[in-house]
Amino acid sequence: MCARTSERVLEAASRSFEHVNRSVNGLSKRSVKPFRARGFVMKPGREFSSRSKLAATTAALVLAIALGYVDYVTGREWAISAFYLLPISLAAWVAGRASGFIVGALCACLAFLSDTLSGPAYQHPLIPVWNAVMLFVFFVVVCWLLTDFRRSRYQLEQTVAHRTAALKAEIEERKQLEHVRRTLGLHVGPKVAEQILARNGRVGGTEQRVTVMFVDIRSFTARTAHLKPHDVVRFLNGSLHAMVQVVEIEHGGVINKFLGDGFMALFGVDSDQHDHADKALAAGHDLKRKLERLNSDLIRHGEKPIRIGIGINSGRVIVGSIGSPERMEFTVIGNTVNIASRIQALNKTLGTTLLLSRATRDSLRQPFSLRALPLQSIEGVERPLETFTPDYA
Repeated sequence: MCARTSERVLEAASRSFEHVNRSVNGLSKRSVKPFRARGFVMKPGREFSSRSKLAATTAALVLAIALGYVDYVTGREWAISAFYLLPISLAAWVAGRASGFIVGALCACLAFLSDTLSGPAYQHPLIPVWNAVMLFVFFVVVCWLLTDFRRSRYQLEQTVAHRTAALKAEIEERKQLEHVRRTLGLHVGPKVAEQILARNGRVGGTEQRVTVMFVDIRSFTARTAHLKPHDVVRFLNGSLHAMVQVVEIEHGGVINKFLGDGFMALFGVDSDQHDHADKALAAGHDLKRKLERLNSDLIRHGEKPIRIGIGINSGRVIVGSIGSPERMEFTVIGNTVNIASRIQALNKTLGTTLLLSRATRDSLRQPFSLRALPLQSIEGVERPLETFTPDYA
């Protein structure tokens, strides 16, 4: 569920990034196309070329003179003063603030001349001068604001582009991390993968009380002696796949490692829950039932049934990354693991399928019908070992 949620989050973030990227690209294209259509070309750095600046300034001067002539002919028509903003805006937007100021000064002079030569006599001779000064100040303010707007717009586009690039990098990093988590999870299990990534490559571990299960397929060598290698792999993958489903999906265990024709599973290693012994025993019971259904299919196809041995033991172990900084393995270390392996092997001697130790029996929180077996001496343990098997085993 977590993996699917992460994928949906990543997909939504990717769609958001693409939408922002298209918006930025569209904004950039719209800002260039109008000037390109009129012969003005921007450089890659969002600055017009010198040729475009010269052409814009020349066009602005010609337009200002034409407007001044119209202003003179119409005879002090103040509405014409607003049209002086056209050449000023053209020069300021394309050529820059200095060119805008020059064109603005020309427009103010033209308005002054038109006001003086064609207008009525004012009560005071300085009124045309005052009008021209006020127009020039207005033109300067407009030019200043227009160039500031263009610069701010460019800075905004740059900021959006940088933020978009950062978002893209973060999305790619998250995708790579999710890919690493999924790939690592396929090899060591998703829960163990989370712990490995959380440890950030550190060697060492912590002491925990867990339940360890060993599972072995009996007579695997003799069964596969006549098979081709790819048939052996197919048979083994099919058998182990069914068992992994029971251990990890149905009972929350962790397959720590595959041991050729078997595996070691851990219960309670990824949480503080204290019912790991119950989960391990329930998983062992369901493994036996799954095996019965699998054997029914094998017998129906004319193949020999599969027999397995299951050994379960509980106790304190060291859980963590063991090895060196150059090569590590996430596993559990301790006598509890060794005894669990020995108990699994005792199934051959006792003719059973599932055995558990006294430590596991004492750790059970739910009542199970168990049958005590004769004491068994095993290598590495001084006292004879008490083992139990379910009545149904």
